[in-house]
Amino acid sequence: MINKLLFLQIEIFLEAFQAGKYDHPLFLAMTLECLANQAWDEVDRLYPNL
Repeated sequence: MINKLLFLQIEIFLEAFQAGKYDHPLFLAMTLECLANQAWDEVDRLYPNL
């Protein structure tokens, strides 16, 4: 379930990015950092012994 939510959030981000809603580099960086952290959390959840 978390996996599907993460992919949905990435799709929403890509649509917003293509629509030009991230006009300030700081907002873009903050959003990308949040998505990256969520992706690493998902990797840790799926592969706890790495």
